[in-house]
Amino acid sequence: MLKRNLIGFFVSLFTASTAVAGNGPNGYPKEPVRFIVAFAPGGGTDLVARLVAAELSKRIGANIVVENKGGASGTIAAQHVARAAPDGYTLLVGGSGPMVFNPIMYDNLPYDPAKDFEHVTILGSYPIVFVAGREQPFNTLRELIAYARANPGKLNYGSAGASFQVPTEYFAAVTGISITHVPYKGTALAAQAMMAGDIQLLSADVGPGAPLVISGRAKALAVTSAQRNPILLDVPTVREAGINDFDFSLYSAIAAPRGTPAEIVKYLQEQLHDTLHSPEVSERLKQMGIKPEGMPSGEAVARYKREIAHFKPLVERLGLKAN
Repeated sequence: MLKRNLIGFFVSLFTASTAVAGNGPNGYPKEPVRFIVAFAPGGGTDLVARLVAAELSKRIGANIVVENKGGASGTIAAQHVARAAPDGYTLLVGGSGPMVFNPIMYDNLPYDPAKDFEHVTILGSYPIVFVAGREQPFNTLRELIAYARANPGKLNYGSAGASFQVPTEYFAAVTGISITHVPYKGTALAAQAMMAGDIQLLSADVGPGAPLVISGRAKALAVTSAQRNPILLDVPTVREAGINDFDFSLYSAIAAPRGTPAEIVKYLQEQLHDTLHSPEVSERLKQMGIKPEGMPSGEAVARYKREIAHFKPLVERLGLKAN
């Protein structure tokens, strides 16, 4: 009996030790890793974070805990991660909002995307879909424009932050219509408000937006990318409505606090690349209308810089500020 107990003890001890021993540099990670999601549950970034976390945890040999810290277009989450220990155990799941649009639209931002983070990789890119409540008296983008011109001040749209606000306000500006932005902590909350009739329109990432359309709970008017999205092939692009050169895509991304060891950042990027392009994850992402990415850190940083340079003059010309 004593011998069997000792064997059981050492087996359990070995199992416990291997459960917390990671596959990365110097045994990283040796404890659970936290994904701090910049938006509320149910939005596109949250869906991507949870999908990736489930598969990545198997590859790195540690649990990944997903925590949502929505608010201020991702500012709350970004500030939290920027101030975290640079040890690879607290990671921001954000993307276009915190890293591109917030620096353009917010005054006195409490973090610096260029100085406060190690940018691990971009997870996936996707378009926005403009969605209307079923009861609204328009079914196409052109009908929306005509209605808005005939009924100024009667249309509100909801979104989860600056990365949705900029394309929607640009669309309003070039078509000469007026629609009022109502900010929400997450796309799921904005969608609930639309279906309840509190707002008439929704500007959403295609992942959570498409199911509303496919299930018949809402009407899709257009997608913002240059080409139609594979999961909403019947939905035209904004360009097809006659608005030339309209091409907006967003992305979800992962960043670590500045000072996180380079070998950990590289390890995470490589593991995330393989996770994103694994058959299970890549197929699920495609079903959500998201293109898997996973590029090295330097390429992610270059993309941020290009997009800031592209969108900053546009935002300044429109006179936009986050609300």
